[in-house]
Amino acid sequence: MTDSKGNVLLDNTPRPQLVLDPWAVAALNSTLQDVITRGTGTAARIDRPAAGKTGTTSAERDIWFVGYVPQLAVAVWVGNDDYSPIGTGATGGGYVAPVWRSFMYKALEGVPVETFKPMSNFVKP
Repeated sequence: MTDSKGNVLLDNTPRPQLVLDPWAVAALNSTLQDVITRGTGTAARIDRPAAGKTGTTSAERDIWFVGYVPQLAVAVWVGNDDYSPIGTGATGGGYVAPVWRSFMYKALEGVPVETFKPMSNFVKP
């Protein structure tokens, strides 16, 4: 924000700072990639490296899939506004992961494939 003479009164420019250990982030990325490649989120597989987490409440009232690639993170939630159960067998991996996959295919059209940095690039703390 500047005044009428161009003097800076307030500068809210983001100043990024490292808040997580890079090795820990790489380990988490690896684990969450496994969710998609061979875990509960295989229905979210897309043609590029991706990581994610499925979720289902014990009462089957809420189901979700949260996934990401290096350039984009997206969460999809499914539930009823009246807090009633969705139905027996409703899971984030079975019902919501395919919705996420469909969205990501469209959102990433023309976007170059990027990979996650492997844990071997970082020193374990």
